[in-house]
Amino acid sequence: MSSSNSTKPIPDQYRESYSDNAKARRVTLVGSTGLVIGDDLATETTLSSIDGKDFATETTLSSLSSKLPSSLTTNNNLKISIEELESGVSVNSNSQLKTTLFDSSGNEFSSQTDANGGHYLGTTIKQAVYSDPNNSSTTNLSAGNSYTFTGTSTTTLGVAGLQINLKTDQNATIYVDQSVDGTNWDITDTFSYYYSKGGFSETIQATNSYWRVRVVLIGTTATTYFRLNSILCPVVEALPRALNNYGRLKTSTGIIDEETGTRVEVDQLNSLKMVTPVRLVGTQFSGTTKDTNFWTESGVVGTGSVTQSGEILISTGTTANSSITYTSVRTARKVTGASNQFRAVARLGTDPQANNVRRLGCYTDTDGLFFQVSGTTFGVGARKGGVDTIVNSGSFNGNYGSSVVMDTSIQRLVINYDHLSAKFFVNGILLHTITASSTAYANTLNFPIKMENTNSGGNTTDNIFYVRFACIVRLGNLITSPLSKYITANNTYILKYGAGNLQKIVNVNNAGTITIYDNISATGTPLVVIDGGKILGSIAFDIPFYTGLTVVNSGASFVVVYE
Repeated sequence: MSSSNSTKPIPDQYRESYSDNAKARRVTLVGSTGLVIGDDLATETTLSSIDGKDFATETTLSSLSSKLPSSLTTNNNLKISIEELESGVSVNSNSQLKTTLFDSSGNEFSSQTDANGGHYLGTTIKQAVYSDPNNSSTTNLSAGNSYTFTGTSTTTLGVAGLQINLKTDQNATIYVDQSVDGTNWDITDTFSYYYSKGGFSETIQATNSYWRVRVVLIGTTATTYFRLNSILCPVVEALPRALNNYGRLKTSTGIIDEETGTRVEVDQLNSLKMVTPVRLVGTQFSGTTKDTNFWTESGVVGTGSVTQSGEILISTGTTANSSITYTSVRTARKVTGASNQFRAVARLGTDPQANNVRRLGCYTDTDGLFFQVSGTTFGVGARKGGVDTIVNSGSFNGNYGSSVVMDTSIQRLVINYDHLSAKFFVNGILLHTITASSTAYANTLNFPIKMENTNSGGNTTDNIFYVRFACIVRLGNLITSPLSKYITANNTYILKYGAGNLQKIVNVNNAGTITIYDNISATGTPLVVIDGGKILGSIAFDIPFYTGLTVVNSGASFVVVYE
């Protein structure tokens, strides 16, 4: 042993532990010839009684060298044994001291046994998940904060998962930004929040050193409640519990309309079913000349007028109670098995005000679907038999939000309609759905395009309505089996009520006159008049009719092919 250069007394904590009579132990140094040194340390405050040497005052242990063991353990350690003097201390089968560990509260640490019979200390890994107050809030979004919440930079070092939870009563866009320095936000994940679908919850991976959360309302209606909670998770399991037979992620592919939840369909040969939009009604408003072949003005009262300059401007003028209506000449036929879609881009030229109605959609005086601003209230409507059912802002059931304030900004307006429902969209977001669950929402689904601007109640403001374009398309081509009718007797024949397509006429006797009307009676302007004496054989038409198909025969024999 090496010697110390100075006298070092035994520290008090060791001196006290050795003098504890309740835990007295005898320490023995054992050599090849037996006991070398031994004494009861519990009765000593110093080690002076060992061989007459006081270790506290000795600078060397040279006087003990002759009494040290002549052999060491296999690891060159001094052979030491601990002899139990009182109960409570035991030795295992390997002559190892049995010990028990306790925490500061006196709770015993347990040991676990592994598959090979070995023992190890029982431990628990606890994940420190905590809410990030810098990116959580319950403050409502309103004009005072520009309808926006912007969190502050928080470090994500030691964090694997970033969790965002939001519940509020207005639609919003959620931005999750990540940064290397808390200043330059280089990575942004964007999510759409639709309050009608319930709360929002998302987990993304932390890939940078800092993060923040931003929430921006889509509209300008303040929230009445706002609960944003952002959570930092050190450990996140983002992958599924199992892979497929090839060791790859189990995935499925589907194309779903986010707004309506509609899935695309695949046929029996695993081919994607697709439709081609076919424009039925509507033209672009090019130049400054109104095309009366496709559009007609009606309902002109006072100074109401329509002008064109790359778009249609519908104006009431300043005469009290003026009005104007602009309607497509043609009607969009609804074919069973296919949906129709009204499309328009429009805006209010003046702010909404009392005693004014501006309306745009696919409708007639008796039936149809439309958007409207009545006074200062924006709404959508369905008309059946001349009776309007209006759903106003505050009661919408779509993803856009229950309330919408219509201003003078440009809007993209769409109505998808079939026999089951009518869906209204504003700027690509579902605003409202009318469902025909028990009764039809209109008596017919064959509509023209119509737009109108009406002042009432003595209103003299020149209210303006701009329409960039408007059309109705069928979602799919018209492919149906035609009908035929062989006519020989002189008479009037109503071959169809409603819209259809006249494909051809086959004249078989080279005589008489054939008159065809787009109507359900032999009145109005004929669709076509054929001199049977000048034509023999098949005459192809392939032209649509909208009200009905009526044929008047005078001395001819022919076949009508129509759909």
